[in-house]
Amino acid sequence: MSEKRDVELFLVDILLTIEKIKIFTKEFSDVNTLLHDELHWDATIRQFEIMGEAFNNLLKEEKFKAASPYYFRKIVNFRNVISHAYFGIAHEEVWDIIHNKLNTLHDDLEAVIKKNFNISEAIDSEALKHPSFSAYFNELKEQYSAR
Repeated sequence: MSEKRDVELFLVDILLTIEKIKIFTKEFSDVNTLLHDELHWDATIRQFEIMGEAFNNLLKEEKFKAASPYYFRKIVNFRNVISHAYFGIAHEEVWDIIHNKLNTLHDDLEAVIKKNFNISEAIDSEALKHPSFSAYFNELKEQYSAR
């Protein structure tokens, strides 16, 4: 039986998934090109699944739920669609989220974190698990240490 994960770890998970999605999709000019690159498409979809699962866990925590925009629940619903109806994924919807909603999500999550949580220890913990993202974790540490 595993221990319950700290809220702060889920928050860092989501920040990392956003960063990975941006990295995995930055070279693509349209959804069809991304879709036909199975490695990047699958990696991107996996990050959305992780993000949705993290939000699902976070929304069970009253402190997070109370401070969060309502649409965070839609991310869990989106995760359920892509996890359980893979062949029914609306590719254009994925593209729209990446290019028109991901930055807003990041900004809204950042506001919730800065107002309600200290994620410094979680950043340190997760940085050890993702050495190839050390520069990103250093940026996060700098950004969130001012809290």
